[in-house]
Amino acid sequence: MTALVVGASSGLGRALAVELAHQGHDLLLVASDLRDVEAVAADLQLRHGVVARGLAIDLARSANPSLQVAAALDAMPRPLHALLLPLGNSREDDTLTLDAARIGELLAINLHAPLVLVHAMLPRLLHAHGVIVLFGSIAGARGRGRNVVYAAAKRALDSLYESLRQRHAPRELRVQLYRLGFLATNLTWGMRLPAAAADPADIARVVVARLGRGSGRWYLPRKFALIAAVVRALPWAVYRKMKG
Repeated sequence: MTALVVGASSGLGRALAVELAHQGHDLLLVASDLRDVEAVAADLQLRHGVVARGLAIDLARSANPSLQVAAALDAMPRPLHALLLPLGNSREDDTLTLDAARIGELLAINLHAPLVLVHAMLPRLLHAHGVIVLFGSIAGARGRGRNVVYAAAKRALDSLYESLRQRHAPRELRVQLYRLGFLATNLTWGMRLPAAAADPADIARVVVARLGRGSGRWYLPRKFALIAAVVRALPWAVYRKMKG
């Protein structure tokens, strides 16, 4: 069957595409740059013998990315069974100082696109008894002075996860949410991080191995579950002084 990976040309998205191809899944890969995503698709098709196609969509400016995605899926030889949404974008100046246009761009990528694609792909996934995989962030564990819009959007994905699970029984649809810690990607390159960044390939192996194992919500790497619990347990007067 076919897996749809949105945000597939780099970082965790690319690692997921590699692991899915290794496991024999046909792929529709979505990213913003056509040359990048077509190169990834061509490489995976050659190396693993799967059908892999690339599709370029500017999610920051697309009101309805699902139209292009649906047309591309109709051309795939096998039906959609997995929707993976490792897309995300953040800005260093996301500190309650952004103008409306910049806020809109962050919300378009981090929240609007996942919502639109989940709504549009849901009938296909229900027919296939498939799986939706959402990717949140440790940044959404508690309100913070940095990455304000990004964190709010990622926290909203928890609500989407719960809504999907409340609406559909596990036998109809599996729903999985990963709250990610720091990954070694272009978004964290050169940053001073409070914890070591994980290899996206290691995360991808865990995610793909769990695709058929039912619904659930996890932190990856797992140590971030403890970090989030500590952050949430801090008294407000203490937490506020952290200014992070």
